[in-house]
Amino acid sequence: MFEGIWLPIVTPLRDGEVDVEALELLTDKYASDGIAGIVALSTTGEAALLNDVERVTVLQAITQVAAGRVPVIAGLGGSDTRAFVQDLRTLERWDVAGFLVPAPSYVCPDQAGLAWHFGQIARATSKPLVLYDVPHRTGVPIEVETVRELAEFDNIVAIKACASERFKALGELPISLLCGTDEAFLECLEAGGAGGILASAHICPDLLRDVHALVKAGYGEAAARLFARFKGVLRLLFAAPNPSAIKAMLALDGMLSPETRMPIRPASPALVTQLEFARAVLDDLRAVAPSP
Repeated sequence: MFEGIWLPIVTPLRDGEVDVEALELLTDKYASDGIAGIVALSTTGEAALLNDVERVTVLQAITQVAAGRVPVIAGLGGSDTRAFVQDLRTLERWDVAGFLVPAPSYVCPDQAGLAWHFGQIARATSKPLVLYDVPHRTGVPIEVETVRELAEFDNIVAIKACASERFKALGELPISLLCGTDEAFLECLEAGGAGGILASAHICPDLLRDVHALVKAGYGEAAARLFARFKGVLRLLFAAPNPSAIKAMLALDGMLSPETRMPIRPASPALVTQLEFARAVLDDLRAVAPSP
């Protein structure tokens, strides 16, 4: 189940409120566009800046549109393990296929504390869990030996990994490795990755799928050539705090407002101009991209 290109979908906003209509249209588009699955309430979805009512509104909209088409997993977050479990039990009422679970932020537990944290969450649900190793946000890495220990839980089945130095070791474990750093996607696949949870899939899901398919088919050099041609665009999509650039680029096609929630500021006019050029680069590349 946890392979291919997963989309951590943005939360469209308009005049300070969740734009449910735009969210439903986005969900419908990507559910019909070859995405392997959708992650609701992710970092890219500005989940940490949504209140409890908004979080339920977002999850309800996504799961209703995606139902029976692509799986939806929900992101958890916070600092208190007990709050993680309570949030999980609330979100479990919806048609979710599992949960994306990071380390608790700010408190920086040691590895034994992390193992306890994830163990408590795994015991609280029968649904699959995807560990989220994102040390630049949580302040602490999930070390390889900790992941090895956690993989003994039947429902801890995958890891979204953002630290490329651990890709190789994680790729050797009995757990699905999903890339969480867009510009390192090829490196993750070469280390045995099964796919990625990539914000750039809002913009170029087709090209990311092509890279994945080429690697799976054994055409590593062709995959590397293709990826090199749009890797610069991936970097540009993170030139401002996520998801500012993603929303700005989607707004160029009228899919949503570029509005973000403060303290995340919208993309600057200069960045929007760069994104316009990037869109043309991707269009040109699609015309000549090799078939897997």
